[in-house]
Amino acid sequence: MKEPVDHILRPQLPWRDHGGITECGYDGSKVKIITRAEYIERRKELGQQRTAMFTCMTCAETATRWGTWEADPRKALEREIHWETGWAREDRGIRLRDELLAIAELIENHRDEFDAHLALTEQRRSWNDMKTAALKPKPKAPIIRGGL
Repeated sequence: MKEPVDHILRPQLPWRDHGGITECGYDGSKVKIITRAEYIERRKELGQQRTAMFTCMTCAETATRWGTWEADPRKALEREIHWETGWAREDRGIRLRDELLAIAELIENHRDEFDAHLALTEQRRSWNDMKTAALKPKPKAPIIRGGL
């Protein structure tokens, strides 16, 4: 008899603080779960084929397809939008929609803080770009050989 496989916990948006779901869509509180980091470590230790015996392959494939908030917040939101609105499903609720409306209202109520944060982020990015450009070696002028 085959043992149940481990499922990989799906990364959450930073403002969500409850259990969550697995990469394949199960309720994380009802199945045995591991984190993405644990999955990666398992794959390093056991290899892909042996890991497949102990890990849900739908979770494994999905984890490699979607990014995390830390890697790129836009991709994390893209995934949530796809999850909630994709395939014309009605059973996934409208939680993200409600969260985005709440975020918009919070920004409206704290516009000065929001604008200051964006300005600081842009200033930091500009400074980092200048530092990077200063560290790049300057191209040497080409040596022209021969006469006219």
